[in-house]
Amino acid sequence: MGGKTYTHLDLGGLHVELSAPVLVKRSRWYCWFPTLYRQPEGTLWAQMSAYPDMHVSEAVAYLARSRDGGLTWDEARVVGAAGPCAVVRPDGSLIMLPYCLRQRPDGSLGSPCNLISPQGQLSYHPAGVTVTGWPRPLSPSLELGTIGFVFNDQVVIGERGEYLTTLYGTFAGDTRYSLLLAESADGLDWRIRSTIAGPDCPLAGEEGPCEAALARLPDGRLMCLFRLASFVPYGQTFSSDDGHTWSAPTNVIPGSVQPSLAVLPGGIVALSGGRPGIFVWFNLDGAGHDWHALDIVAAHNACCPPADRINPDIRQAWGKAVEEMQRSGQTGFTSCYTELVALDERTLLLIYDRVGFAWSPIPDDSDETKSVWVMRLRVDAAP
Repeated sequence: MGGKTYTHLDLGGLHVELSAPVLVKRSRWYCWFPTLYRQPEGTLWAQMSAYPDMHVSEAVAYLARSRDGGLTWDEARVVGAAGPCAVVRPDGSLIMLPYCLRQRPDGSLGSPCNLISPQGQLSYHPAGVTVTGWPRPLSPSLELGTIGFVFNDQVVIGERGEYLTTLYGTFAGDTRYSLLLAESADGLDWRIRSTIAGPDCPLAGEEGPCEAALARLPDGRLMCLFRLASFVPYGQTFSSDDGHTWSAPTNVIPGSVQPSLAVLPGGIVALSGGRPGIFVWFNLDGAGHDWHALDIVAAHNACCPPADRINPDIRQAWGKAVEEMQRSGQTGFTSCYTELVALDERTLLLIYDRVGFAWSPIPDDSDETKSVWVMRLRVDAAP
């Protein structure tokens, strides 16, 4: 499957072949929360957040390109108006949806965005995207000029050929997040279609429904998995009418931050995420209920030198100053943010990070780095 292969695993009726991890980018500054885009002809784009985990008025990221299926990566460039999801248009171009949204002088809500041409040329689009049809009053940030809702992760195609994706944020007066589904005919002008789950979601998790993954199952239903808080299971809901209404949310065993979904031909559904740890889970029957776990941190550590190994338990860094982590030798954590894309009918590419001293910057007297990696997974029926 290209690149060095280090292990084979039989997992719940599947034979999974994993490649050795490939480095995308290394930095002594923030370089984490990665995501992946794939153009139809195969070019891959890795976007990696380049700022601390805080609310900002402008999201900035590194953007790296691979033209050989993730085996090698170009030197990363820096882009503004960054965001974690992209629309793939029929001509092969990408609309990189922004993370932050703002209120414009004309009263509309939106933000500039970046475009990538079919040939891979990056350009800035000042007019950007707009979002209308909000069901309730919003809760804007006066300090940052943002509106409190953000675009979030994956885009799927609706039954009429339109684009569908999710946004989350808080409405005025709420203390928990709401997760919304938006639709667009062109990838630039969006309108809210439905509320997937709101602040009254009965599932445990102080944050409420937020970071989400969206996929169309083999039977045509939409499935959405979403975060509720760190260290708790994902919420899960289904739609049989293309996202206009949603089933009552329930918990699934996997958790807990930013899920990512990929559906392979034949009905196998792959899900990545974690915290603590990084996992890829497989659902064999395409119904989205029974999941078989694959430990990605163990796979990464099995073939990386000590300086690049990942500590799977981010809880060891919770609430600790960087000096305390240095004294105790606790380092090499991961944010547990991932994304999966399908390269072909049986090959997945997973992107993930290793973030040194977790949420803290790297001190000048440390040799630590923050880094982003990809790993290939070849999936076949077990013999």
